Amino acid sequence: MWTSRDLDIVETLTRRVRLLTEPQIQSIWWETPCSRAVIRRRLWRLRTGGLLERTTINAQPVRTEIEPLAEWSPGLKSPDSQAVSESARSRWNRPAVPTRVYSASRLAASLYGSSATNFSRPEQFDHDLLLAQVYVEYRTRRTDLADRWLGEDALPKAGFRIKDPDAFVRDEDGHVARVIESVGRYSPRQIESFHNHCCRYSLPYELW
Repeated sequence: MWTSRDLDIVETLTRRVRLLTEPQIQSIWWETPCSRAVIRRRLWRLRTGGLLERTTINAQPVRTEIEPLAEWSPGLKSPDSQAVSESARSRWNRPAVPTRVYSASRLAASLYGSSATNFSRPEQFDHDLLLAQVYVEYRTRRTDLADRWLGEDALPKAGFRIKDPDAFVRDEDGHVARVIESVGRYSPRQIESFHNHCCRYSLPYELW
């Protein structure tokens, strides 16, 4: 029988983020000290039940101490795209290491009405793990907003050649309260393009 924690893990990987490492999972769902073996046994049940998949990827070590590179809302000055880009790119200075990650299965995605499909492409691993850590930040420190987080795979695609933001945080009425973007190694031009899109639609945002 699935517990509420089991179902929360599966929903998170279908509707909120694409990947989670074991330490990230532990940070959210096992608040008390717990051995990694206990967590792996529970995740093994979800895998054998056809709801999760596990693999090992090469990715840069996940930073646990993070904060937004920029925040903006209508009426504020535009962020310095050059400075944000330099800060973003300076983070990726460590060798990639083997990292065990979990994602939702196709069955789980279908059950939760998500377009999530297995694991990210290799060039997206660092980006998706950073976004996952932002979600951990919300779940552990911004708990009043975490339930309103919705990842891009839970929403219809914006359209051909239109960039879908990584996640939205909705207000109590279901409207977009802010946009969350993991900027990875964005160039100044990419940051400016993202800002212009949000400015056009009056969407507050956070760049991580």
